[in-house]
Amino acid sequence: MSRGRILIADDEPTYLTSTAELLRHEGFTVDTVEEAESALEAITANSYDLLITDLEMPGNADLDLVQQVAHLSGGLPIIIITGFPSVRSAVASIELPVAAYLVKPVHFPELLKRVSSAVARFRSYRAMQTAETRLREYRQQLEPPPAPGTLPLASTGNARNGVDSFLALTLRNVMGSLTDLEQLGRALAGQTTPDAHACQLINCPRGAQLRAAVEETISVLEETKGAFKSKTLGDLRHKLELLLKHV
Repeated sequence: MSRGRILIADDEPTYLTSTAELLRHEGFTVDTVEEAESALEAITANSYDLLITDLEMPGNADLDLVQQVAHLSGGLPIIIITGFPSVRSAVASIELPVAAYLVKPVHFPELLKRVSSAVARFRSYRAMQTAETRLREYRQQLEPPPAPGTLPLASTGNARNGVDSFLALTLRNVMGSLTDLEQLGRALAGQTTPDAHACQLINCPRGAQLRAAVEETISVLEETKGAFKSKTLGDLRHKLELLLKHV
């Protein structure tokens, strides 16, 4: 399984090829381009976890490539590697999603450390976004039903089918949310200490938002238990409560 997908943009063929091969050897999937326009086309067409780019190459005057990527890619981290460092470019990088500003020649162990950290952070960020979106949709689907008498009477068969569909949708969304949490833990596995449990990430600022979303879901299940008398939903609420106790 790939450790992450990286795009390298550099107009020095030797550096481009050698760096790509070294990163592939470490388990990353790597694409290469030699100028900014091709880099933008690749980022638009594919999903990457990191961009490594040179400053002095066609199409990247005044950090043009980095600025465009910042607007296109939803926070894609960028590592800048240059043989011509300047205070101006370094200061400009501060306002952009630049994970590192390195000067050639770069020792590969240092580059690998920066790459691994940037990819892990971005993957955890995307996993957290996915989990939050899924839980937000889930809460909307679990809103209490209208008061009795406000809807036309339905046949027993239709009512039963509606409840079955509701339960199926509920379980699918909750299992999806738990899968997102597992993927988030795996994404951060490379950053945790050997004794740290992956679920401890729930204590990070964005993790607090996710915890609040799970708590609200439990609350909705409690409020609607009278409308949908279901042992399945009761068990589901209990499992979510246990989840919060162990993270």
